[in-house]
Amino acid sequence: MLKLDTLIEQMKNSLNFVSACLRVVDTPVRDSIGLNSSRESLSRNKMLRKLKRPELAVLAIFLIVSLGAWAVWMHRWNTQAARRDEMNALYAIASGGDPASVRRLAEYPSPEAMQFIEKLAQDRNAFPDGRLEAINVLGARQSIDSRALAPLLWIDQPLDMRHAVAGVFKQRGCEKECISVTLAAPHAVWAGQPTFEMQHYAQIPSSTPHLQENLDYFHKQTDADYLVLLNSSPCLTGKSLQTKYALDPEFVDKVRKKIGLC
Repeated sequence: MLKLDTLIEQMKNSLNFVSACLRVVDTPVRDSIGLNSSRESLSRNKMLRKLKRPELAVLAIFLIVSLGAWAVWMHRWNTQAARRDEMNALYAIASGGDPASVRRLAEYPSPEAMQFIEKLAQDRNAFPDGRLEAINVLGARQSIDSRALAPLLWIDQPLDMRHAVAGVFKQRGCEKECISVTLAAPHAVWAGQPTFEMQHYAQIPSSTPHLQENLDYFHKQTDADYLVLLNSSPCLTGKSLQTKYALDPEFVDKVRKKIGLC
């Protein structure tokens, strides 16, 4: 990887070369022929004299502009590469559950930083603290991306993730993408699909009343979050029920009884 100092040195060498060419053009033939002149230098000098001074000036300008543009491009590329390495390092630390690294990542004035944070929020292998902070950062933006956050309302996400995202949409508004997932999730549970918690507790060999109490609590919390979002846009909820779930009138009636009038 070339450094800026190296590129500047190359520019100086190119300018020295052009300057030497100009001196050769301006030097009479007799001054170029000496006892110590080699045949190669004489041949090169004759070729240079065939070029006119304006042509060499154009060559000099071309070299200066080209090398200058290359130097600027390389400097920017090196800066971006270093910044990308820093963001990758912060992402790795943040995925280990460090909220401060998420906030530092959000300070980078680059769209790529937000892409890292969206990826972290959706990363199932990341520790919860990092994911929750990523959700908070995304929810605090001037405009939220529902397409990035709405999938985190789905039942295969842990309860704390679903609850955090529901809190974001409760404050910022639950629009089409949000309502779509919020209706699809309880409909999936209604159809018998297990939530993340159900799958987790199903792996425990023997069920106990304590475990069942936890499942009941998680189920109530999930229902409460979904109902808050559906009631935030009753007209949009009713329209979605009519267009997407008309073949399941029992589910439609159940939801309609729990949401307000449009």
